[in-house]
Amino acid sequence: MIPVPLVRRLLRMKVKVSRNRLLQIAALVLLLAVIFALLFMYFENVSFYTAFYWAVITMATIGYGDITPGTEAGRAVAMVAAVAGISTFTALVSILAEYFISSSLRRMMGMHRVKYSGHYVIIGRGSSIPSCVNELMAAVSSGEVEMRPIVVVFPDESERKKVELPEEVEVLIGDPTNPETLERAHVREASHVILALEDDSKSVFTTLMVKRMSRAKVFVEALRGESLELLKGAGADRVILSRSLAGRLLASSVFEPEVVDVIDDLTTAAGGYDISVLERRDLWGVPYVEAMKRLRDEGYFLLGYYREKPVLSPALDEEIPEGSKLIVIKPGSSSGKV
Repeated sequence: MIPVPLVRRLLRMKVKVSRNRLLQIAALVLLLAVIFALLFMYFENVSFYTAFYWAVITMATIGYGDITPGTEAGRAVAMVAAVAGISTFTALVSILAEYFISSSLRRMMGMHRVKYSGHYVIIGRGSSIPSCVNELMAAVSSGEVEMRPIVVVFPDESERKKVELPEEVEVLIGDPTNPETLERAHVREASHVILALEDDSKSVFTTLMVKRMSRAKVFVEALRGESLELLKGAGADRVILSRSLAGRLLASSVFEPEVVDVIDDLTTAAGGYDISVLERRDLWGVPYVEAMKRLRDEGYFLLGYYREKPVLSPALDEEIPEGSKLIVIKPGSSSGKV
């Protein structure tokens, strides 16, 4: 069985060669059409446009018969043009077919390029990827985030086969530490990049490259606490210590399992309830208790506000600070409430 990486390299080379051959054959067809048109124009005493039309129709072996040579020299040009046209047009069509087949195969193997702008790029491996994609799509469906294309980059084909992603998600295969892979994902124009590589050293290197290529916000999953400062120094906008969080939840499940259930429900947009933040300028300067009443009428439960850091359950008479965002609980997509 031929190794997949070898197939990818061969396809990459083949597409480049096919593209060059396509340009060469197209240029040859055009050159021959111009030469035959000039000869036909000279021998048959017609305009260049008419002669060029005749040359293309004859070389393509269509032969409408509306323009025919009336001289011996014109007939000789016609015979040569027909023979040359059969060979060159056949070569052109075969190369075009080969190019499109290679492009389709590249897409099937995740080797193609995307040209999105303002899109989400998720790079990594493991169960974090489908969870991240599903949460993003649920948030898009509920209107919490703007609808944008989602591009997922897996390091190899084996990782791609492990997960099931929605059809609308664009999937690429490639080494995330290779700039060519990031270029294919069009990271330069992405709005957000999420890294879940399960390797902190690769996460640091990839974060540095993304920040050098793009102004996108970068969110990184880290496995070790000592990687936190390195990733922030590399330019990560936010770092999530996934294993530390999982460890705390596991410990909590021993003595307060209900809390774990609540956290699990609140942290997914597809659950019964969802924790979210709102920017409500109309509530700035309003006492907390009054803001709570207004939001309750709209279907939200106010927990507190966020300004540089979260402030939960402030004093009832405390005013909501200007520039803060409100932390609320709202019904999720599976609650059946609007």
